[in-house]
Amino acid sequence: MLPLYLSIEGLYSYQTKQEIDFTSLTSAGLFGIFGKVGSGKSSILEAITFALFANTNRLNSNNRAYNMMNLNANLLRIEFHFIGKENKKYAFEASWRRNGKQFDKVTTPIRKAYVFDGEEKIPLESTDAETILGISYKNFNRTVIVPQGQFKEFLELKGAERSNMMKELFNLDHYDLFYKVAALNKETDLKVQHIAGAVQALEDYTEESISDLLTQLEKEELDLLDVTKKHQLLEQHHQKLLEAQQLHLEIAKKKAVFAQLSTEQVHIETLKTQIQLFQKVERIFKNVLDSVARELSEESKLQEDVNSAQLQLNTVQGALIHANNQYKLVEGDFNLLDHKKLEVEDLKNIVQVLQLQGDISKDNDRLAKGKLVLHDVEQEIQKKQVFIQEKQQDIIKLKEKRISGSLLVAIHAWYTKHELFIKSQSELQVELLTRKKELQAILLQFEQEDLDPSNWNEKLNDQEITANQRLEMIQSDENKAQVQQQLASYSHALTAGKACPLCGSEHHPHIMQTEDLSSLLNSLQSEKSNVIAELVQIQKQKQRFIQLAAQLSNLQKDVDLNTAKLDTIAIDLSDHLKQFTWTTFQPNDRQAFDQWQLEAVTIEQNCTAAESNLSLLQDELNELKAKKEKYNQVLTNIAVSKSAIEGRAASHQQLIKRLNLSDFQIMPICDIENTIAQSVQSIIATEQEFKNLSDEINRLNIAIATQSTHTTSLQLQLDTTRLKIESYQKSIAELLQVHGFESTESIQQILQQQYDLEHEESRIKQFEEQFAIVKTAIRQLEERIKQEAVDISQLDTVSQELQLTKDVKDKLIGQLQSLKDQLIISKKKYAEKIQLQSELDNHILRSKNLNILSNLFKGNGFVDYISTQYLEDLCQIANQRFERLTRGHLKLMINADNDFEVIDHLNGGKSRSVRTLSGGQFFQASLCLALALAESTRSLNRNEKNFFFIDEGFGTQDTDSVNLIFETLNALHKENRIVGIISHVDELQERIPASIKIVKDEEKGSLIIHDF
Repeated sequence: MLPLYLSIEGLYSYQTKQEIDFTSLTSAGLFGIFGKVGSGKSSILEAITFALFANTNRLNSNNRAYNMMNLNANLLRIEFHFIGKENKKYAFEASWRRNGKQFDKVTTPIRKAYVFDGEEKIPLESTDAETILGISYKNFNRTVIVPQGQFKEFLELKGAERSNMMKELFNLDHYDLFYKVAALNKETDLKVQHIAGAVQALEDYTEESISDLLTQLEKEELDLLDVTKKHQLLEQHHQKLLEAQQLHLEIAKKKAVFAQLSTEQVHIETLKTQIQLFQKVERIFKNVLDSVARELSEESKLQEDVNSAQLQLNTVQGALIHANNQYKLVEGDFNLLDHKKLEVEDLKNIVQVLQLQGDISKDNDRLAKGKLVLHDVEQEIQKKQVFIQEKQQDIIKLKEKRISGSLLVAIHAWYTKHELFIKSQSELQVELLTRKKELQAILLQFEQEDLDPSNWNEKLNDQEITANQRLEMIQSDENKAQVQQQLASYSHALTAGKACPLCGSEHHPHIMQTEDLSSLLNSLQSEKSNVIAELVQIQKQKQRFIQLAAQLSNLQKDVDLNTAKLDTIAIDLSDHLKQFTWTTFQPNDRQAFDQWQLEAVTIEQNCTAAESNLSLLQDELNELKAKKEKYNQVLTNIAVSKSAIEGRAASHQQLIKRLNLSDFQIMPICDIENTIAQSVQSIIATEQEFKNLSDEINRLNIAIATQSTHTTSLQLQLDTTRLKIESYQKSIAELLQVHGFESTESIQQILQQQYDLEHEESRIKQFEEQFAIVKTAIRQLEERIKQEAVDISQLDTVSQELQLTKDVKDKLIGQLQSLKDQLIISKKKYAEKIQLQSELDNHILRSKNLNILSNLFKGNGFVDYISTQYLEDLCQIANQRFERLTRGHLKLMINADNDFEVIDHLNGGKSRSVRTLSGGQFFQASLCLALALAESTRSLNRNEKNFFFIDEGFGTQDTDSVNLIFETLNALHKENRIVGIISHVDELQERIPASIKIVKDEEKGSLIIHDF
């Protein structure tokens, strides 16, 4: 995992939102997070672990959400971005709010997870970071982010716990093959049983049975060939008899049809004669008769059109006489229109002059009122200027009484720092007293158990070794007694002539004599239970005193640290008192300074208020000046507007030609405008009427000329049509005489008959063709019967014989197909039997091999062996740095119980427990193992870079060791490894290329200050 970005808001001491850009920090390879104790450094790690795993090392789940939230915040929000597996970018968020009505109630935390696709955040279904990081929360705190107090946990874990951790970190569970092998073995046994049953079911399918089926199949095929030939001959003869029978039936049908056609022949001939007469008359007379009818209709229509045209001509001539009379009446009024138009223009100019004279009067009134208002504003400006000058003198006097702000700040800062020293000194004294009491309480527990805090572990180990030796002796005695008791049971069961269950002999010359060992076994089992209980008690006691020893060590460190801090504060307090140089006040009496500061604040407030009032007065003066300028501009605009209006009025007065302006001075303008409107309407009406009458006279003259021409044309067309009618009637009389018809009426009677000529002619033609076809067909069928010479009386006999032959053939085909199906099935089953037998042999061999593997993988032996190999590899990687840090004096190793030990080269290369290491050496070993774990898990997580935090340990190192550690950490940057250090030791900041600082503000809470 590689962190990219973290934001915290409302968590513990982080009241407001604080952000960390890890990209700038991690690029340096080694970076630090510094701050005083309690500033909120470790809260950064808790924010990361809670965002990823919804868990923290500091609090359990009971009311954790409320306790994590800052008391001055209503929202807690964490957002963490990082690079995970396969170098993908992820974001995890967690947030919850305080209940608005109940302060001690908060909402349920909401966690969200995203993966980045470019700049887009895609939500993930699960918020379980373990699937992304490939590591649990517990092991995350051991290998990536190591909180305070847990950095050395990996070294102190028991063998079984460390093995479980290795299994999770390196995914060693895939080496636990026992259950997989057992499942495969069971599955193979089931397959053997299944295949064996299938082979047993196919035992009847052999090569001999297949050969018998082939022989029978050949015999059946020969029989079918004979029957098929006989059936084909009978079928041919039967077909000829059927065809002859069909010919006799068809002749009978044709003769019946021929008789019916002969009956219809007379009707068809009569219809044919009538149609021929109709076609002759139609061809000779129809066109000339149609022309006569058409011309008679045209004559009637033209006569009506001539009468209508004459009537319309008379009407138009009457309208023209009326229009000429009206025109003479309007012509006199039209000639007077020019005089009326001039009077209208004069009236319009008079209206304009009167309106402009009214505007000039209004402007005179506005100018008089505006000058009065302007005078009032000028007087108010003079008064305001005098008042402002007085206020300016008052402010100058107040400023002379001001106190120096830098002096106030310096004295206030001294008193504040002095109070902080006193407060810190008091808190440390209380904490030191508390730690000493806790230290004495733990020492008292060691005294009560008669144990020395320096060698309690060796004493309990000796007790455990003694108890284990006693347990081994009891177990050995118990095994011997059980063997003797089992042999006794065999000896009592021996009978002459029967085989011994142990050696198989039927002769028993010397039977062993034994006594009852039940009481001895019961005694040994009771003693064994007591020893086991004693071992359990020793283990519990060891676990208890491991915790007490750790607490004792931590308390002693706290006592020493607090004592040193008290000494430092005393020195700082003495130096601070020397800096007090203000004789007006006392160092231990802040009340006089506070009173003086309050007076200074009052003076400053009065100055500020006076300056604010002066600013308001100045604004009012500026507003009055702006108002004066505005009024001057308005008066100027009115004067200019008045001059323009007077010029326009003079122009309009010059345009009046016929009327006198003085005649209309007292007359209302609306009356003048009404007179103008009425005159305009009269002029427009006269012009329109004169124009309409002129247009109407012109139109009527054109209409009379057009109508006269149209009437003459229609009369000429009527005369021409009458001549055509006479010509057609002469032609009809000549045709009647030539073709022997009596009159026109007889011709029209024939033409009035309705015939569908196309249909009737088609029907006649179809009848004649059908009559000829049927007659020819009867003759041809009679000739075919004479040629065939077949006796159709044999048809029934031949049909019965053909059906019997077909039944025999079908039976033989069915038998033959059945034999073929049996042969196919037999061959398939025989091949299946051969295949199953081969699979059965393979599975039997596989079952034997799986039994061997099951015995090999029984228990966790193989996984434990792999775990041990991984631990030894980790030791080798860690020793590359540990030996350098210890200057070749110490080396880590794994003992037979998978526990860590150190080889001490200064004491002959002998090994001893890692718990015998000093605090600084223990930190060095833990750091080297953490680096080795990070290096091993990097390839497992497929990350280009790996990363982990260190939240303790540097205070236990001397200067040389710190130098070596920092050389090691700086070298990691070249290996694409990144380390973050959290410490309250400010001196370390100089050694680290990039860092941030956590500062706790009394009002704003913890603040993050970047120092790249």
